[in-house]
Amino acid sequence: MTLFPRWSLVLLVVVAACGSAAPDPPEVAPTTAPPTTTTLAPPTTVTPVTTTTAGVPTTTTTTLAPPTTVTPVTTTTAGVPTTTSGDQAAELLAELVVADVEPSLDYDRGDWGSGWSDADSDCQDTRQEVLIEESVSPTILEDGGCRVDIGSWYGAFTDTWFDDPGDLDIDHFVPLANAHRSGGWAWDRDTKRAYANDLEDPGHLIAVSSSANRSKGARGPEDWTPNHTGYLCTYATTWIRIKVRWSLTVTPAEHDALSGLLAGCDGSVTFDTTPPAPTSTTVPPPSTTVEPTATTVANDTPADPGNSMNCSDFATYAEAKAWFDTYFPDYGDVALLDNDDDGEPCESLPGGP
Repeated sequence: MTLFPRWSLVLLVVVAACGSAAPDPPEVAPTTAPPTTTTLAPPTTVTPVTTTTAGVPTTTTTTLAPPTTVTPVTTTTAGVPTTTSGDQAAELLAELVVADVEPSLDYDRGDWGSGWSDADSDCQDTRQEVLIEESVSPTILEDGGCRVDIGSWYGAFTDTWFDDPGDLDIDHFVPLANAHRSGGWAWDRDTKRAYANDLEDPGHLIAVSSSANRSKGARGPEDWTPNHTGYLCTYATTWIRIKVRWSLTVTPAEHDALSGLLAGCDGSVTFDTTPPAPTSTTVPPPSTTVEPTATTVANDTPADPGNSMNCSDFATYAEAKAWFDTYFPDYGDVALLDNDDDGEPCESLPGGP
């Protein structure tokens, strides 16, 4: 047994007495790091300013300065970059700048690319990549492996299943024209085209029924929501997350609509790319390639654009009609813009018949 000098015991008693007089440090509630990490290109002029009073964010907005590029924000939750709970979505909504100003530039669909790109040069453009990624069964390919012919897809907007890609549009969840009005007008062309073909975020581009996409057009949640009410919470959280990721603004009406949708959620709703089980047991055979049939196109005939445009890509009916009339004589309704076959594409857009 180790013996200690008597004076050391006295000193220990004194120290203990002094320590007991001090209060225990207050417990600090664990905090959760914000779900987003934001990297933004610095603007060159005045930007919106956000101030906080009594815990309530108040936003003062001025005309947005045109940055050269915008780096998307990465949203991470429990290691899954595309999952956002209802509570977290409310926090993200509070981060968004509320603005309702006219863009300094007119919307030009061409600035966002002439159609779907093929970033990895594998002959499968963005539309085909989304169809392959979202099919819950192996896809059948044609045109030398460049186009999807058969698969199985869940249309979340309408809560229905599809096996023909011709019945589907690839929807920009936040439409290009909406992104333009929300600050995207100031991006350079490379950033606009990166937004139009973003495959990194599986919620950014989704396969939906052509009719639902035409009904939606370029409208935000203040003017349009899916008929599938069981999807509304996911719709709101995904919309918010994309706007935060790309540093886009929301209008006051849009903000109120999103807030109202979130109020109907129980806080446990998450964005999940996994659809419910299909009602049909029919599964396409493993992916195969169908050799393309050679076709001859006259020199004065425009190249076949394929199903490369959605109604949400156009700001007005007149723009959609002009595009439709260019290709319809040679290829018919190749982009499936005319839902009722009356020769009038995208009738829900402003200026429609």
